[in-house]
Amino acid sequence: MKILLNLLPEEEKNLVQTRLRSRFLLWQLFLLFLLEMFYFTILIGMYLILDFQFRSLESLGTNQNVPVSVQGEKLNQYEKKFRDTNEQVLTIGKIERSHFHFTQIFLLLDTLLPPGVTVSALNTKEYVVSLSGKATTREDLLLLDERLKGSECITDVNIPLSNLFSQQDIDFQIDFQIQPECLRKYGL
Repeated sequence: MKILLNLLPEEEKNLVQTRLRSRFLLWQLFLLFLLEMFYFTILIGMYLILDFQFRSLESLGTNQNVPVSVQGEKLNQYEKKFRDTNEQVLTIGKIERSHFHFTQIFLLLDTLLPPGVTVSALNTKEYVVSLSGKATTREDLLLLDERLKGSECITDVNIPLSNLFSQQDIDFQIDFQIQPECLRKYGL
């Protein structure tokens, strides 16, 4: 077992502690000075590199008889034109996505019309569609009514009862309301 005794008088102990603290402080200041020197070296290196690039750009500008500032202004003008064009394209894209395509009505009717039914007229007012046409039999007209009522894009199907009196060659008019979501072109 080792026992360490400090037999120095109190004044010597304080002097030793003061020297130790001053060495520690000196060491910290030296490290701080090294970090500052490293930082200034990096800054000076970056300044020299940027200065060299600036001078080379100026020499290129003088070779082309166009100052760098004029080229910068042209570049800024082109960037502004591109920015404006991109904003306009985004605005047009938003309008296009919310635009109603009434060709979707024809695509929907193409899937719903039975073979014995022909459409001669189609009128729209807001979201109400009026179909006029001819059905070869009453069953074809009832099948069209059933398909329209079964479609999720169509609501409020109205077929007048007078259309159902004849057995064959029925001239009809059907009114129904179409959902606005079905008129948007999907996949854009």
